[in-house]
Amino acid sequence: MLKRLPWTSILILSAFVLAAVFAPFLAPHNPMQGDLMISQTPPAWVQGGDWAYPLGTDEQGRDVLSIILYGLRVSLAVGFGAVLVSLLLGTPLGLLAGYSSGRLGEAIMRLADIQLAIPTFLVALVVLALTGGGNIIKLILVIGVVGWAGYARLVRGAVLSEKETEYVHAAEALGMSRARIMFRHILPNILSILLVQMSVDVPRIILLEATLSFLGVGVSIETPAIGLMIKRGLDYIYSGVWWTTTLPGIVLATLVLATNLIGDWMRDAFDPRRKAN
Repeated sequence: MLKRLPWTSILILSAFVLAAVFAPFLAPHNPMQGDLMISQTPPAWVQGGDWAYPLGTDEQGRDVLSIILYGLRVSLAVGFGAVLVSLLLGTPLGLLAGYSSGRLGEAIMRLADIQLAIPTFLVALVVLALTGGGNIIKLILVIGVVGWAGYARLVRGAVLSEKETEYVHAAEALGMSRARIMFRHILPNILSILLVQMSVDVPRIILLEATLSFLGVGVSIETPAIGLMIKRGLDYIYSGVWWTTTLPGIVLATLVLATNLIGDWMRDAFDPRRKAN
């Protein structure tokens, strides 16, 4: 299994995470302070560039590299934070719906069906637009709360299979409480399924955050974010200022691709049906 690890993707994702964590030390300039006298300076390797601004500057004279480094913090924080919120909300409800029969389980699943019928992007867009956009915490909460239904349905399906196994019947025969059986015995045996789903959801939410910021309803304009930078750069791309859109777009695409490849590997590694083949 180790030989099949996507080492390139792991190294790329690790580099992005480290860059985001140590952005205050790696960024050569303050990402939100610019100088109009050096606005739209091209990257250092292009004629007219300056190595003091390796990736150039934007229309307000802000350093592109510094904005990207801080923007990675926003993308990764929202991606992993929203997934964690969805996991914490959906997993207990899925355990309860799968292990408990009757009206309670049905009610939880009907709520999940209603939630899944409405696209996450649409709900987040409406909520953020009505509340006047938001900060990182608001984005994490809105996207995370909307995503609970997928985890609840996934966990319920796994629990329906696990609760018919011998170890669950033995625990029930010993008189263990439902809560102990669900959280101490069933949950550890379905963690691999949850890890795979999380690895698939993280890149999707990173793109969702960038899209919402691009549309102007994500993080505030005072926050250095990749989606916002791409949006601002589009106004000048036809004037030959390509780096303020292209370079952050490449970083975002690379981040999402690396995370997707790791998710694909985890799905292949932990899915028993794929192992059998």
